[in-house]
Amino acid sequence: MDYINHNTSLCTNKHLSYEERFYIEKQLQANISKSAIAKALGRSRTTIYTEIRRGTVVQIKQGKPILMYLADHGQSSYEASRKGYFNTLKAGAIEAFLAWIEHTVLKDKWSIDASVGYAMRHHLFARDAMVSTKTLYNYVHQGILRIAPIDLPLMVRRSTRKARTRKHKKHLGKSIDLRDESILHREEFGYWELDTVRGIKDKQDEVIVSLLERKTRAYVTLRSPSAKATDIAITLQNWLKRCNEALDGKALCKTITSDNGLEFSSITDLENDTLQIFFAHPYAAWERGSNERHNGLLRRFIPKGTPIHTVSEATLKRATDWCNTLPRKILGYRTPQEAFLDEVKKLTDVDSVQFHIAI
Repeated sequence: MDYINHNTSLCTNKHLSYEERFYIEKQLQANISKSAIAKALGRSRTTIYTEIRRGTVVQIKQGKPILMYLADHGQSSYEASRKGYFNTLKAGAIEAFLAWIEHTVLKDKWSIDASVGYAMRHHLFARDAMVSTKTLYNYVHQGILRIAPIDLPLMVRRSTRKARTRKHKKHLGKSIDLRDESILHREEFGYWELDTVRGIKDKQDEVIVSLLERKTRAYVTLRSPSAKATDIAITLQNWLKRCNEALDGKALCKTITSDNGLEFSSITDLENDTLQIFFAHPYAAWERGSNERHNGLLRRFIPKGTPIHTVSEATLKRATDWCNTLPRKILGYRTPQEAFLDEVKKLTDVDSVQFHIAI
């Protein structure tokens, strides 16, 4: 062969050169198979097929149009596709972006993806002055950023255990199996998940009643005097009453789905014509996964073992506000608060400032 490279090692992670494209053109004209060309160049057949598709143009021969691969066209197509490309190993050239990422992750406790998505949505940086979420995670592992894996709680908290449902647990009300399946799609507003967050194993200590709206991921935290069923029911009832008054009678909650904890044994008394209450299967926390996830976020501010009665209202509000102002990929990098207030405006003309009573 007259090809200039005679090494037998694969040229992985290398772009085709113009000389290689010219070689492909001549070999195709000689009716050499694509597999033979790939073997001669030390490339995969996929690379050769892709290059041929990119460099093929229509040529007129003897008055008839035919498809032909041309090295010049393949090279120009390649160069055109590279114009908007930016090198991912350019940390030194995007210091402003990286500094902003470090600030949002380390100080504001956002995730890397939330930071990138927010920056793109609000056009905080030019596109070629940024890198992707995946690249930033690579930077974390390479030690390029001040962010360490320990600063990213979910990175060091993944579990491979399989969830299993246990039996022999008392059912407190209507099963989640009776709930409309359309709720699973999160396309309609007004469907909530309910749980409690405890500090210590003390029946006299206060608890936090947490609610999450499934579509918008809006998160609500309410302080209850104890985990007694009557206290939990009264706390929830008072919140529903305030929301009802703020919305001029419009229903904010269509359903509430709780777990089977005994502290929720009295909440079925709150059902009415506009509100249904369901209970997840025993030991099936994943059926209220969004609420559980947000309780985990709340634990960043209120660690386990912290008596709830010692947690100030300012701390609880700061933690809740942080959850509701964290940009979410699933919401198009809007915040839950933005998404929630948009839905509220569809129900009523209530001023968003007034309705902060709900979240």
